[in-house]
Amino acid sequence: MKRRTLLGLLLSLPLARAQCPPTPALTEGPYYLREVPRRRDLREGLPGIPLRLTLRVQDRTCQPLGGVRVDLWHTDALGRYSGVNAPGVFCRGWQPTDHQGQVEFLTLFPGWYPSRTPHLHLRVEAGGRSFATQLFFPEEVQRQVYAQPPYAERGMPRIGNRQDMIFRADLLLALKPEGEGYGGSFVLTLPF
Repeated sequence: MKRRTLLGLLLSLPLARAQCPPTPALTEGPYYLREVPRRRDLREGLPGIPLRLTLRVQDRTCQPLGGVRVDLWHTDALGRYSGVNAPGVFCRGWQPTDHQGQVEFLTLFPGWYPSRTPHLHLRVEAGGRSFATQLFFPEEVQRQVYAQPPYAERGMPRIGNRQDMIFRADLLLALKPEGEGYGGSFVLTLPF
């Protein structure tokens, strides 16, 4: 085949769209509550180490998804879920993504409870479908956080990341010190 013919064939092929691997889905867990406030700041004046979390939601072709609902929930510094172990809706909220598929939450580094390693719950609703997963924390950051009040009175978690029943290393948050707390970001690629 002549070079010119081959080039013509290649140029006539449709361009392949980039493919991003989907974020692993993990159990939503028993503590999701639908009726929570739309808000950025989930702290409600509670004590704890600040955590700023930026999320980008995209589809499998790596295109940002604007206007989708993103819920975030987790325990307070003492390992309690609002609406379950304590009244209220602290450490819970949702926001729609902007046109770049991003949302940002200001919250607290979560406490732990006996059966799990510390984690965040996420749920995304897009196009009438939902996706749930969890994010985890590096153990070196856990050691730094849980040595400070109000976490220090409870000490380190009983379950480490590798002992947790559903921990995945590919869902580990990369955190950077930010003021008195931490900042982190994560890209959520929906499987549908």
